[in-house]
Amino acid sequence: MTAVTLAPAATALQPTLPTLLIVDDEEGPRHSLRMVFRQDFNVQAVDNGDKALEFARSHPVQLAILDIRMAGKSGIDVLRGLKAIDPHIEVIMLTAYETIETARQALRLGACDYLSKPFDLSTIREAVTRALHLRRISETVSSTSERLQALTEQLNDASVKEEMSRTTTEIYAGALHDINNPLTVITGYVELLRYKLEAVGSLYGADLQAVREDVNLLAKQVNTCAAITRRYLRFVARRSAQAPEVSVNQVIDDVHTLMRNHPALRGGKLSAKHLDHDAAAQIGGTELIQILLNLTVNAFQSSERPQTVWIAAERYEEPLPIETFRDTAEERYINLESFANQPPLVAVSALDQGPGIPQDVLSRIFEPYFTTKTQTGTGLGLAIVTRLVRHHGGLIHVKTKLGEGSRFTIYLPAKEPRHSANPFGE
Repeated sequence: MTAVTLAPAATALQPTLPTLLIVDDEEGPRHSLRMVFRQDFNVQAVDNGDKALEFARSHPVQLAILDIRMAGKSGIDVLRGLKAIDPHIEVIMLTAYETIETARQALRLGACDYLSKPFDLSTIREAVTRALHLRRISETVSSTSERLQALTEQLNDASVKEEMSRTTTEIYAGALHDINNPLTVITGYVELLRYKLEAVGSLYGADLQAVREDVNLLAKQVNTCAAITRRYLRFVARRSAQAPEVSVNQVIDDVHTLMRNHPALRGGKLSAKHLDHDAAAQIGGTELIQILLNLTVNAFQSSERPQTVWIAAERYEEPLPIETFRDTAEERYINLESFANQPPLVAVSALDQGPGIPQDVLSRIFEPYFTTKTQTGTGLGLAIVTRLVRHHGGLIHVKTKLGEGSRFTIYLPAKEPRHSANPFGE
């Protein structure tokens, strides 16, 4: 490709001025336009399309004036090339051989104006002024759009984090509820012991044996409280030196426990199918619980009537046939392009007996704030699921059938669980 020969006026571009690219194989019009606009623009004038495109690839260009009929690339070809480099370049087309078809083609490709040769100075100045105004409007709109997009992402991120925090609060509430029962028993036995000790001066025989039994029962209840506390602390504890992993069967048990008194049950029942041979999912315990809680609550809320919801787990020792996975009217995949399809894998599903998901809703259910539950839904539950599954290289699969229900499945990398006292391995 021929190297660009910069015009003397454009060799030292002034950063405060916009750049005007003039492309014409006739020296007369090229020189005239350079002289007209050299005070207001960094003017770059070239005599063919190849030089124009080479310059535009290495320099920001705000406006361009192109002759349509030139040796080599035509003005239409250059217009198409400039728009491919930067769609925001405003382009004015010039021609001494005007045709309706050429004008239509130029405007269709994004030219902002179309002028005939010879042109008078006032006409070309007005055209350039309009083009520059359009460029500045375009830059303002683009900048505003980028700021709005960034702000929207920040708000979505904050909302998702707030919803994740709410789910963590539910875990804490479950811990307090579980601890409350043995504490009530402990309180009762302490009162009973105090009464017995006040009623007798010394402990012998049957009285001593009764107190010993009460103390043993107290010890069991205290141990129960300690075990519950350890389990829930594992939900939020992390070992930064180790990759997160969690026992799938343990999490299923804990979700079952957390859902026992959840208002979403509304008389329904949660059933579970564990792995026959447990696996450690490559994800933190709190995160997997948040995923399954959201999927389970969604499942119960899919129908106004009481229903049975299933949590089912399955292991895969071979890669999934992802080349056959396609979105359809009844199926949707999320993160297929980034899914770490390396066995062993574990799949955990939430199955409901609800009405199913219509196609127009299925295409939007993972959008932040989208919800069909106008009174109670935040529209962030599945956004949380998506974020966590993506972060850990997993895959989400939704399969639904109108009138029969839906199945939400997450696939995650897994491995054999560590045999330790800590089932969460975090």
